[in-house]
Amino acid sequence: MAATGLSALAQQLPVFVTQSASGTTTSFVSFATSPMQQIRMVGAIASSDLSSANILIRGGTTPVTCAYTNPAGTSFGVAATNGFYVGDFVVIEKVSGAITNGQITAFGAATNIVLGQNVFATVPGDQMYRLDTGVKLWCGVQTNRNYQGDALYVGQRGRPVHVIVNGTSACSLDSITGRYE
Repeated sequence: MAATGLSALAQQLPVFVTQSASGTTTSFVSFATSPMQQIRMVGAIASSDLSSANILIRGGTTPVTCAYTNPAGTSFGVAATNGFYVGDFVVIEKVSGAITNGQITAFGAATNIVLGQNVFATVPGDQMYRLDTGVKLWCGVQTNRNYQGDALYVGQRGRPVHVIVNGTSACSLDSITGRYE
């Protein structure tokens, strides 16, 4: 019985993932889902040239599954659009693990979500997650604004986490660390 307990404990060791990104008006990274784990954001270092800049950490909520094959573009075909609204920010995660984000601008029909920008081609089984309100961490006109802790944000189990910072002509997520547990 003790060996079983140790085996279960060994499987629960956290895995740390660090990402970075840079851009002009926005920089973002997304942490992919892990079916039985939650993502706990433990570190955020960001820079921005905008005085009102924030690091925004948001997690995915209940997903909707892609029901149709869609070419690269603004459409995401689903069985139903319940729980999604115009203006919602979303994360799209392919079965292969590729991940992107977008914002809903319209509904083409009861089975079509229209995004404000082009996204990669999607196939049945790919997932779209509506993002929650999350947490804001002030960044302002800073170089390497640093937040560290055990739980800057804790996502839902089996859901992605999306981090973004804004700027006017230069911003970056210098080091964003999530702990999968």
